[in-house]
Amino acid sequence: MPISAPSKSYPERLELETSLSRMAAQVESQLAGAIGAFERRDIPTAEKIIAGDERIDQFDQAIENKVMDLLLNGPLPEEALREVMTVSKIAGELERVGDLAKNVAKRTLVVSMEAPARPTSGVARMGRASLRQISDILTAYSARNLDAAKAVWGGDDELDELYNSVFEEILVAMMRDPAQVNACTHLVFTAKNFERVGDHATNIAEALHYLLTGSRIMDSRPKGDKTSTITVSPPKAGSV
Repeated sequence: MPISAPSKSYPERLELETSLSRMAAQVESQLAGAIGAFERRDIPTAEKIIAGDERIDQFDQAIENKVMDLLLNGPLPEEALREVMTVSKIAGELERVGDLAKNVAKRTLVVSMEAPARPTSGVARMGRASLRQISDILTAYSARNLDAAKAVWGGDDELDELYNSVFEEILVAMMRDPAQVNACTHLVFTAKNFERVGDHATNIAEALHYLLTGSRIMDSRPKGDKTSTITVSPPKAGSV
């Protein structure tokens, strides 16, 4: 009696999930390491994070290859196909988070050679908030927890609000002390990297919603990034 396609695909699908789990752990570790290096001005750790991104790219490529094999050896039932495509989607999002962690580490190499800038602590808070979002959505995915996924999706605007505040703080710091312009410019990009991590966490939440329900989230995505409209007034002469 021939073995059905779903039974044949199960070991490969299990292997795919295992690879994604390992990739997720690596990405979470990379992001946490990049945040720590940024806070401590730790150049050796930043360099280690930059080098470690290659491992994430390898995971992503391996998952892409496994997905292609499964699709080419189909057909897959709808539920299995949705599962495979969700893994592919999440792997792509995680690869981008890995790139953002690497970018933060690269900025850290420069910022660490500059005098400490006042807004650094705010940017670090953003980093920790973005890490919580990634950790929460990966936990939700492992548990197949739809409510937790919705909470991450709905909470992205909180990170955006923090980004707005930090962005304004950086602008003020640059205007008050031109000597900080170089460091603060890198802080702007670092903060944006953390804001983008939140966007990828939201994308993963949407992918998990599709996996569990078979439908996409129809509500408008929460988005509170207002940095394109933020302006600050030059400090008055003699002000600090």
